[in-house]
Amino acid sequence: MAAPASDRAVERIVAETLELTAVAAPTGDEGARAAAVADRLGALGLAPTTDGVGNVLVRLGPPADEPALVLSAHLDTVFGHDVPLAPRRDGDRLLGPGIGDNTVAIATLLELARDLATAPPARPLVLAATVGEEGLGDLRGAKHLLARVPARAYVAVEGHLLDDLVVGGIGALRLRATYRGPGGHSWGDRGAPSAAHALLRAGAAALDAAPRGAHVNVGVVRSGSTVNAIAEEGELLVDLRDDDDARLRRTAQRVRVALERAPRGIGVQVVQVGHRPAGRTAPGDPLIAAARAARGDAGLGPAREDAGSTECNAAFPLAIPTVCVGVTRGGDMHRTSEWIAVPPIAQGLAALRALVRRLDAAAA
Repeated sequence: MAAPASDRAVERIVAETLELTAVAAPTGDEGARAAAVADRLGALGLAPTTDGVGNVLVRLGPPADEPALVLSAHLDTVFGHDVPLAPRRDGDRLLGPGIGDNTVAIATLLELARDLATAPPARPLVLAATVGEEGLGDLRGAKHLLARVPARAYVAVEGHLLDDLVVGGIGALRLRATYRGPGGHSWGDRGAPSAAHALLRAGAAALDAAPRGAHVNVGVVRSGSTVNAIAEEGELLVDLRDDDDARLRRTAQRVRVALERAPRGIGVQVVQVGHRPAGRTAPGDPLIAAARAARGDAGLGPAREDAGSTECNAAFPLAIPTVCVGVTRGGDMHRTSEWIAVPPIAQGLAALRALVRRLDAAAA
């Protein structure tokens, strides 16, 4: 069994987590947090780079041309600049918006970088702090990373998932439907077509068009300016999910046809604004075996092995073996009351270290 992570290592992760949580990183505006991560990597004597979409990368090991083991944690959170960030420690808990999703994973990646700076891997390894994981970020960072860095295996790190191995991806496809009309006064221009009425009917028709059992969620509805005006414009954002990507696309086509129906006088435009592909790493893949064994090395029991929506989704279309592992336990994800537990971080870090050792040794 691997030695548990030292108290000093855990306290460094705690300190980094609190400091980085205080740096706002809404999806699409992660630059300040990315710069803070790059500075910390540079202080370890490493040479981080920032790619074309804002990912912060560091390459370790020999300068070989062979594919690398790639590990990532996403920089962004679901919270905008209007949300106060006041992370704090309360006994054995850390609290703050985005503290577990996904700041503690970034801090753990930094601790792993500290290890590897003094004991480089035998084979190429890339650590990445990525952008655009949440919402309409559409895995922008992970997709860009894996399209440009040849990978023999890909490990995504998330803060809350210590008791899970995410081995499959729930696919998500997002549509934006926009409706435009002439508008007018609700009485004086009565009878004029309304963008609000059009989107309400189209949204209901889209839900009815979905096959039985399909997951379709009209997540955002925007229209109108005041109660006594006929709406000139309206917008729907629709989220579709499935664990089978072909079925997901078929459902999306049916929903799209329904959304495109509009009364005379209303213009409609439906565009796809995101696609997180579904997929699964084979149960017998060596990466999954290594992740299971690494948990044992760290004194953790068997994990739940399930599908989720993580950066792993970016790897499935590329046939790259992938798994998502967690750092600790917590609650209230995507809420301002989010929290994580400090004590389990030691085992989360130990399991991640053990996984890297096992995968590096397997490649030697």
